[in-house]
Amino acid sequence: MNPQSLAEKRLPARRLTAILAGALMVAAPAVAATPANAEARTSTIDWQQCKDTQEKVECATVKVPLDWSKPNGQTIEIGLARRKAAKPGARIGSILFNAGGPGISAVEQFKGKRKWVTQDLYDRFDVIGVDPRGLNTSTQIKCDSDLVKKAAAARAVAYRSQADFSALRRANVKLSDNCRKLTGPLYDHVDSRNVARDTEAIRVALGEDKITQIGFSYGTLTIQAYAELFSNRVRALVGDGNMDHSVTSIWDFMDVQVGAVETNFNAFADWCDKTSDCAFYGQDTRKSYGELKEKAKSGDLVDPSTGDKVDFVKLTSISQNVNLPTFWKDIAATLKHLLDGTKPEETPPPVPTQAPSPKVQNYVSQTVFCQDWDFDLKSQAEVKSLSARLARKYPNMEWNPNATESLLTCVGYQGKTTNPQAPAKAKGTPPLVLVGNLHDFATVYPWSQAAAKQMGANLVTYEGYAHTYYPGTIGFGPSKCMNDAIDGYLIDLKVPAKGLSCPALEVPGGGNKPE
Repeated sequence: MNPQSLAEKRLPARRLTAILAGALMVAAPAVAATPANAEARTSTIDWQQCKDTQEKVECATVKVPLDWSKPNGQTIEIGLARRKAAKPGARIGSILFNAGGPGISAVEQFKGKRKWVTQDLYDRFDVIGVDPRGLNTSTQIKCDSDLVKKAAAARAVAYRSQADFSALRRANVKLSDNCRKLTGPLYDHVDSRNVARDTEAIRVALGEDKITQIGFSYGTLTIQAYAELFSNRVRALVGDGNMDHSVTSIWDFMDVQVGAVETNFNAFADWCDKTSDCAFYGQDTRKSYGELKEKAKSGDLVDPSTGDKVDFVKLTSISQNVNLPTFWKDIAATLKHLLDGTKPEETPPPVPTQAPSPKVQNYVSQTVFCQDWDFDLKSQAEVKSLSARLARKYPNMEWNPNATESLLTCVGYQGKTTNPQAPAKAKGTPPLVLVGNLHDFATVYPWSQAAAKQMGANLVTYEGYAHTYYPGTIGFGPSKCMNDAIDGYLIDLKVPAKGLSCPALEVPGGGNKPE
């Protein structure tokens, strides 16, 4: 069994890029949703206990039009998982949960033991996880697994030369053509506005007059579209870690994301320079990381655990863990071993043996992102110019693979941007609440600020780190300040105080501050 590399020694973090769905769930039989303009008052959904979990979670599917411009045409299924309100006598209604990604399955998450909302919400609502169209228990986007892997490998080296960039374009063309062939017409109808229309069909099928929703990360695009399209059906909406769909330039998309990681790196470096627990203590952390980058760029950086080369892209991916202060001590040790070429003293756990990939897999990242965002990198020279400009402005980190991954997946995409960028609109809704982490490295804080301004929403700020907040982010216990504000809005429709900002609780190196 191969030893675990330092590059594989990742720390937990939710990412904007997709997490591919796992094994398929056996859902309850599909039922037709009442047309979206009807006034249903009782649920038409046939909930059944999910067959692949011991948790008290019910599953079902709802049928919706494949193409919403042809409501009487071909249909697809949308997969759901529900935890019923623990206090039925105090039940308010249903709350829909969109996990984001694109490609994170809320249905799969809900079948585990982890609590995805506070107990107060579980008490008062039927909490329902929704798999967006194309994903997992919904009718799937299907792609050849080998082509998915080849496209990913091409993205990792596309910056090196025009030949590598051209190879990426060819790989993406093949992947896109293959996914459309294996999937059929659904492939061209999975943008976030379609998902919002599916959400409205779910509301009708549930028999709810108005609906409550929480969307995370990429799922906030669906929240924004729903607020525009169905403003009179909103009871309450929370977007946590928000996308800014008004961004139209590649530079603007990259600038704020690399800037967020640079800010977090500088905080990490300052902590290391004055903290004896840091492996770079007394050695000038910024200078040491600069040496790591130069070795990676020259091809001389080697993972001492495996002997594998670590290039600049892989190094920046490993270094993303500076975004989580709880793990600063660990990531500093990892980077120091890479720089010194020494193996960690402890024996890393073996890499789990992975089952062979199926020939065809459920893969949504390319088509969803490229239908929502009209970005087109045309050449390696453009990538090189962009990276040089970013390196001048952000000399430590230079790059953010979360942003790059999304942009490069659309090079050569064989489809249309059916939901192009536009400011979010929310006229006629009740008050809305957005949540932003001040140091979010994926859906960055300026995006949450922009979305809140566009929608006229109240922005609740968590002054800490990680990607998305509710009901408590990575590495520390939940913030009472944050959860009281969010739950008060979702349960009692109490709008948080304007400009509410809650202090960070993370302690660098581990632990929590008292609130």
